[in-house]
Amino acid sequence: MSHDSNHTRQIAVAFAAQRDLARSMLRQQMDARGLTEKNGWRISESLRNVVGGTELVLRPIHLREHAPEDLESIVTINEVDGTADLR
Repeated sequence: MSHDSNHTRQIAVAFAAQRDLARSMLRQQMDARGLTEKNGWRISESLRNVVGGTELVLRPIHLREHAPEDLESIVTINEVDGTADLR
């Protein structure tokens, strides 16, 4: 296996771990506010380009209810070294 593909795999594993943590933390915050999966609340994911990288934005979503604007998790992916951080 080449160094590039090994490095890419490491980046993917680190990103997946941060994404899973972000989903888990957001779900806990949603549940605490009564935004439960049982009541139709889901987590949406979207990507946005920012200076220096990409962000994966996770937010609550519901078909009929308005989601709180102050509730989200963001995983930032650095375009230089590929590191992923949760904020």
